[in-house]
Amino acid sequence: MNQIDEAKNFARLLFEPREQLSIPEWAEKNLTLSARVTNIPGAYSTNLTPYVREPLEAFGDDSIRRVVLVWGAQTSKTTTILAGLAYRIAERPCPALWVMPSEHLARSFTETRWLPMIDDCPALAKEKPDNTDKIKILEQHFKRCSVWWAGTSPSALSSRSIALLCMDEVDKFPEQAGSGREANPVQLAEARVSTYPNHLIIATSTPTTADSIIWSEWQKGDMRFYFVPCPHCGHKQKLVWGQVKWDEAAKIEDGVYDFKLVKSSTYYECEECKEKITDGQKTKMLREGEWRATNLKGEPARRSYHLNGLYAPWVSFGSLAVKFLQDKHNGIIGLQDFVNRVLAEPWMEHESEKMEIVAGDYKMGEVRVNEKLIMACDIQEAGGFHAWCVVRAWDIEGRSRLVWAGRLETWGDIQAKAEEFGVESKCVFCDSGDQTRDVYYNCCKNGWMALVGSDRTSFSEIVGEQKLQRPYARIANGDPFSGKAVQSKAGWKWKFCPVWRWSNPSIKDILSNLIKEPGYIALDTPDVWRVHIEAEVKVRVKNPMTGRERLVWKQVGKHNHLMDCECMNIVGAALYGRLKVSPASLTEEVENGEG
Repeated sequence: MNQIDEAKNFARLLFEPREQLSIPEWAEKNLTLSARVTNIPGAYSTNLTPYVREPLEAFGDDSIRRVVLVWGAQTSKTTTILAGLAYRIAERPCPALWVMPSEHLARSFTETRWLPMIDDCPALAKEKPDNTDKIKILEQHFKRCSVWWAGTSPSALSSRSIALLCMDEVDKFPEQAGSGREANPVQLAEARVSTYPNHLIIATSTPTTADSIIWSEWQKGDMRFYFVPCPHCGHKQKLVWGQVKWDEAAKIEDGVYDFKLVKSSTYYECEECKEKITDGQKTKMLREGEWRATNLKGEPARRSYHLNGLYAPWVSFGSLAVKFLQDKHNGIIGLQDFVNRVLAEPWMEHESEKMEIVAGDYKMGEVRVNEKLIMACDIQEAGGFHAWCVVRAWDIEGRSRLVWAGRLETWGDIQAKAEEFGVESKCVFCDSGDQTRDVYYNCCKNGWMALVGSDRTSFSEIVGEQKLQRPYARIANGDPFSGKAVQSKAGWKWKFCPVWRWSNPSIKDILSNLIKEPGYIALDTPDVWRVHIEAEVKVRVKNPMTGRERLVWKQVGKHNHLMDCECMNIVGAALYGRLKVSPASLTEEVENGEG
């Protein structure tokens, strides 16, 4: 084909009238799914999954900038995004990038899912260039646009400007891209759309914890749920696990079930009329369902959709009930898999370990007379420097109130937050277990204290003629320039950083008792605080040699930083005599500023 013919062909494609179809209609008319990519091969259809239609329309809606899908397993999440990408290539061509947790997964996905879809669909195949070498595994240059596929390495997420960004399984992305101090992969990828005002970002994943990326992104949007009508009374409701029931006779004993009876007897109970809803009625319910926004204060131009595995048309209520019971009695990780992958909800804690935490009748930010303010900071470097911090007010009786809890991004932010609440410099405690020299340096400059956790249950202390045990050690010195040439320390508040080791297990035991007292937290305590507190539980561990059992703390959630802050706050209160945790409460070393 010569240049004149190419120009004529391009003009024909550009100006010829096109049939006006919605995006779901276009997909159903043009896309074919082969047995290589689905268990239901044939023409693409939304009849069984009508809930995908509205999210699909977002690929052509210029008023939407971001779509977040928190969907359970087997709900057609990935196929929906593939259909949207296919539409953009054929009808609204633009440069696009699809990001997965690793390059290996991206390669496997394009080879087994995406490239077969191109070959099987005439609408996509005709967009392929004459030079087939331009269609590679991770890079495809079509006639009118290009599509790249990448893992989360910084080099793969840079140097490209795109209008469409698809990020799949973002909760499996590493917290930090590469080995240096780059921004996290989500931030690096999103920077690629900055030159396109009408860009679209699609983020999908099953969630992990309540402070995970996808759950946070979903809460920023309008938080849409799919409401379906009861076939008996017509009441529209979202499907929730609490309404799934089965015959109680299926339980033989604790942890032992007649799974055949469970599967055959399971049904969904309407929350309104209490009638039984069977699997056979699900298809009609889905076709008459609708998406409803539940967060009217969500960010503009941001759509967020939640859909659990109960909606999957090819998965029965009974099979889900069997999986739930099997996972429930297969330990913590098993139940977490069900919560994350099936219910598409964040994992909070092992249900048997849940603590009842009663909020007080006050709000954060309140400071009262004669209270000692303690600020504790857990310093983190993963994903770029940041710190999780807790500010508490302690009275002379050892009672405590939460003043502030959250995340700060710089050392300057820590200083500003301490000044905001009037926290004395010597009452600011920073964890030095990570970025030790950096912590020592900033503590010396600002007059702060350093803490470091230990697995020891106690430390020996000689008081008079007695040997006592307490959950923290005596003061030690930390040198920011240990092993290096000494720099000027002019203007510093400490010559050396005051450092205390503290017992992780003992202080956590103290926290677990204090936290049960009404009023330990405020009415407006952020949800992330509970997530971090419930990230650790006490479990029984059996010694295989002796058969003896003991209780130990075990982390079951991804992030526990605010729990560490609460523990360090207790240490600070003990050091200043506001909380008696042992007969030998250290006070003079702190007040006199030794170190």
